[in-house]
Amino acid sequence: MRSRMAKRGRSRSPRARAVHAAVMDDFVLDARVEHIRNFLNVLSVVKLSKKQHVNVSVSERGVTFVAVDDSKSLQAQANFRAEVFSRFRVNASAAGGTQGPGGTGATSFAGSFGIALGSLIDVLSVFAPMDGEAELSLRWPDRDGRLVLAAHVERGNPERPLQSCTHAAVAATERDDGGGPGGGDIVFRGETNAFTLPAHGLKEIVDDLEWPNAPMAIEMSSDPNVLTFSAAGQEIGELRVDVDARDGRGLTEFACGVNGRWLYRHAFAKAATALPGALLGPTHDRGGGDGVDAPTMTRVAIGEGGMLKVVHLVRLSRAIPHFGGGGGGGGFGGTATGGGPGSRGTHTQSATPRAPASYVVPVTFVAYPEVEMSDGEYDDFGDEVDSES
Repeated sequence: MRSRMAKRGRSRSPRARAVHAAVMDDFVLDARVEHIRNFLNVLSVVKLSKKQHVNVSVSERGVTFVAVDDSKSLQAQANFRAEVFSRFRVNASAAGGTQGPGGTGATSFAGSFGIALGSLIDVLSVFAPMDGEAELSLRWPDRDGRLVLAAHVERGNPERPLQSCTHAAVAATERDDGGGPGGGDIVFRGETNAFTLPAHGLKEIVDDLEWPNAPMAIEMSSDPNVLTFSAAGQEIGELRVDVDARDGRGLTEFACGVNGRWLYRHAFAKAATALPGALLGPTHDRGGGDGVDAPTMTRVAIGEGGMLKVVHLVRLSRAIPHFGGGGGGGGFGGTATGGGPGSRGTHTQSATPRAPASYVVPVTFVAYPEVEMSDGEYDDFGDEVDSES
């Protein structure tokens, strides 16, 4: 995968702008991100390995990034809904149809493509210092099928500002199947048990259970309410963490339909809880000022066959940074409008003065359980997930 970047010091001529506007109609996706660092932080969470490729699905409802680890046993997903963007336009007719993945006929689906997540994150890191000065536009595909990113900045004298545009094109490949990057998305069904707690609390538990160098067990029972995390290794022995599951104590939700104990690869649990500090704390630490002072909450569910689903509800604020006139910033948000005559197959998320002060981006991990093994069978166990990602 390759990326190209360029920087220009002057705005386009009127003729060039007209040509650019005509070309925009050919994009399936045309969206703008208000806060580049927030977008970068969320995408960094779903990176499971250094050479991670993700599938990106585009629909009228938003943009979804899905990654699957090499063992095909762990899936990470970030869902940026349409209201997350300051501007969101989908032109399904430019994709040559509106069929959903696998021919489902879902009219909201516009297209999907694969991309090297590491390359995208590297490019976003270059744009990150512009956060607060410019919005980032995302357009796909260009004539070569690439994802195009651009940010416009005005500096200097307001009467004669110096305008610059930094842009990049990241290679992308169209996906022609109905599954994830590994040949099929991991499906979670039949939820039986669930609990909700602050993300930083769950992360601390998982980090503590790394010492035994063994899979992590989750045990739940309903009479009385019990929630226990544990790991047992030959050298260290068993390490247990008991969470107070009584009403109003420690957890904001506790539902146990099936008593039991389930085992999960610790590397997967660590990857699923490795949120950066910028996304763990109160909302005001993520561009606050919206009156919301709450940490990120995480919901953990267990489904059929012991499947594990971890959902981080990352709340991000629109309040800071502010943009200058015409530049966007807070005050964009949530009205979906259909196109008029000549705009068939388009969906636009337009600006509105009543936009919510914050928005939620669900970041979801789904993992298969481990098979119970006897003592000594974990000696050669190795982390397949890149913990540095």
